[in-house]
Amino acid sequence: MTIFPMTAPSVRPPENSPCLEYQMYLFHSGPVQVESRLAPTLNFVAGRGLRFALSFDDAPPRVLTAVPENYSAGDANDDWQATVRENLRRVKASFEISAPGEHTLKFWMVDPGVVLEKIVVDCGGVRPSYLGPPESFHR
Repeated sequence: MTIFPMTAPSVRPPENSPCLEYQMYLFHSGPVQVESRLAPTLNFVAGRGLRFALSFDDAPPRVLTAVPENYSAGDANDDWQATVRENLRRVKASFEISAPGEHTLKFWMVDPGVVLEKIVVDCGGVRPSYLGPPESFHR
């Protein structure tokens, strides 16, 4: 999932920012780690990085940086090599869930050019693997 056109202006969520919503049932309160798996895009607009935001339920969106503003593949060689090798950029963020039950994870647009491929929500116990856990289906 991505935003078109790629030349769209950056926005500050939640105002004027589209978002994807994923409903889920979490059985426990406490820490949750969300890993956003993105296509290996570079910051292609001068003076702008690649950012997006995440939030649970009605909490304010937390802006995360996938690619910093002044990033170049030569400067961040180890990061770029891992990104190309895996054909994937991983961005992790921790959240605190206050109560078990139904929750909505929101993925907000900040900069165009971020291509979301998969989201992994780890409430504890996700085993390391190359492709991650299988998809959960909403019933």
